[in-house]
This record gives sequence, C-alpha cells and structure tokens, in this order.
Amino acid sequence: MSKIIYRKVRTAPGLKLTDANWNANAAYYAKAVSLETLSQRDMARHISSHGSPYTVDVVMGVLEAYRNCLIEQLLESKKVKVDGLGTFYVTIANKEGGEKDITKFNISNIAQGLRLRFLPDASQEENLSSKEFLKKASFIDVSTLTKDNTVEDEESDNDNGDENDNETQNPGTTNGGNENQGGNENENQNQNQGGSTDPDQGGNNGGGSNTGDGWEEG
Repeated sequence: MSKIIYRKVRTAPGLKLTDANWNANAAYYAKAVSLETLSQRDMARHISSHGSPYTVDVVMGVLEAYRNCLIEQLLESKKVKVDGLGTFYVTIANKEGGEKDITKFNISNIAQGLRLRFLPDASQEENLSSKEFLKKASFIDVSTLTKDNTVEDEESDNDNGDENDNETQNPGTTNGGNENQGGNENENQNQNQGGSTDPDQGGNNGGGSNTGDGWEEG
C-alpha cells in the first residue's frame, strides 16, 4: 500500500489571514507533502529497475517520443487518454471579460493562451477519483519523522481546505483542476465527490456533460 506523507495546517477556507473572522472560522486540515520531484530519467530508471528487459536509454527514448507525440496530437485538437491514468486535453484561456460584440470577435485578441488539462481516469478498473484513490493509500504524519509538532496558519485557495502548494496558475500552466478565470470554460467536466468524470463519456456522478466524441465547446 502506498504511503502518503502529510502535515497538519490550520486554515479558514475562503478567508485571508488578515480577515477579522479568520480565527473564528479556522480549522485543522491535512496537506500532502511531496518528498521530491522525479525527472523523466528518474522515472526511466525506476521503470527499468522493475524487471524490465529494456535499458534506461530505451525507456527514455519511448518516454520522449510519447511526450512529443502527445503535444503534437493535443495541438491537433485531439484528447490523449493514458489508460488507467487519465486524459490530457487543451482549453483556451480567454481574455478577461471576453468580447461583447460578435462583430469585433477576433481569436488573436480573445485567446490569451492555452491550458493543458488532465482529467483522472474514472473507469471502473482504474478509478483515480479522490475516494477510490484514498482506498489505495496509507498516511504518515510528517511530524513523526521530523519530531516537529508545529502547526502553521496558512491561507487556503478554495472552500474545502485543499492547498495548491503556492503554485500560481497562469494561462500557460498545467493542472488538473477546474478554473473559470476571464471567461474560460470548464469543459463542462467538474470535480465532484466521486472524483472526475470521463471526458469521453457523458456527465456522471454530478459532473457535467460534453458535446460527444467530436469537437467540444470551451
């Protein structure tokens, strides 16, 4: 079973530390701690060490080719699904406020960038939704490793105590969440209590729907 390291934080979702009612609404939450970021070569070494007949360089070559082809296909208005993991797709980061006059609509002025999105697989076999993923993990409090029981006060970026690790999103970023900044669409695929919906299926579990296997709005 996997081991997820976490630390305890005290926060008041939706409020800033300077807000007068912060203390009254603050509560304790768990925040995941990442030990390190593995590079592509690190992953190639890991794959090769798992009894693979392929050398690190061969695995690296396949990963590099897959990455390049994935980007190529995304830029051809296609989604790319990694079985058992999830689906990559692209959305448009629109100019804030959009364009109210259709006669003045110009994509070069509206499109501020492209966002690379990822939607976890929600298939029955490899469900990576929040609740199903939880069943595969065990948790370790980082304080048991560091012997430091300090709990910090931090601001949360949403209404359920989840943290974004201080990563600022911009029109060129990659993330798996749903944003709606500057009139951008959410692809009608919302995170819900069971996790995410599959973009190749209609909405389910409280999620939205899409326009089918062809082009999509947003």
